[in-house]
Amino acid sequence: MRAGVVAALGAALWLVGSATQASAVEPVRAQGEFTAAVDFSTLTLTPVGRNCLLRVDGELEFTGTIEGLAAGTTSALLLASCDDVAVTPPGTFKDVFRSRLEFWGTVDGEPVIADLTYQGITQVGGGIRAVFRFSNGLRGVLKVDAIVAVGGSYKGIVLLD
Repeated sequence: MRAGVVAALGAALWLVGSATQASAVEPVRAQGEFTAAVDFSTLTLTPVGRNCLLRVDGELEFTGTIEGLAAGTTSALLLASCDDVAVTPPGTFKDVFRSRLEFWGTVDGEPVIADLTYQGITQVGGGIRAVFRFSNGLRGVLKVDAIVAVGGSYKGIVLLD
């Protein structure tokens, strides 16, 4: 009899735990905007053949479904010489970039700390087509349309871990 009660109690606790876990991973439709702040004092340019590897620290500030700040470092391979990159504004040359950031904020009102990778292509003129990939606290891939060193919009689905 006692073994049956213990087994029933264990099954009930498992069901409650499963229901709690299921609600924790409900998809959230996320959309909003972000601004970019670049710390040009951290800028480094390294020649890579005929191209230039740029590294710079910065921060993204999110509004909308996702609210908060993400800080980190961006690496971009620009299709130009470092001499040309050094004397022209951001967005003058095409590049492929990846930013590794740490996000602190909320998603749909829930507090979140997560890793964020922002990667894509900057076109001549500064238009960006990219994605945000969240991990370690928040999961999801969001479509990004932006302007280099300014910001833009995001849209997609995320899951709270």
